[in-house]
Amino acid sequence: MFVSDLSVEKWVGNKNEGDLIENPGWSQLEAAIRELDGKSKTLVTLGADDETYMTIGGGNAEKYVISVTFDNLDFYNLVDLSQPEETEKLVVGGQEGIYPAKMCVDLLRCLLAARTFSESGELDPLLSWEEDKSLVAV
Repeated sequence: MFVSDLSVEKWVGNKNEGDLIENPGWSQLEAAIRELDGKSKTLVTLGADDETYMTIGGGNAEKYVISVTFDNLDFYNLVDLSQPEETEKLVVGGQEGIYPAKMCVDLLRCLLAARTFSESGELDPLLSWEEDKSLVAV
């Protein structure tokens, strides 16, 4: 498996009491993703090394925000281009944020993206990805 660790957040009040699991299997990854609830469990990170990882946040209303980086400089977001030009509120990393609706994907897309990344370290070509320009230096 490409992914070497799984970081799972668990917020108790304002303190993160999450876990780090070394060499997780797919069943552990899938279970962690399915447990995201947008309340106490709002973020999981699938890590390969210090610069290559996928973050999956949210979970409330079965909506997830997924981001991937291979160098900790360029980030790619999973998008659903069929969504309207609206925004949605999701709790990610213990913080409520407002995200474009197209970045709030369903569980099926989320699991497909996670499975492909965890097994091969690639962005699933069947899904739509956009480079995150908000962090690009000028």
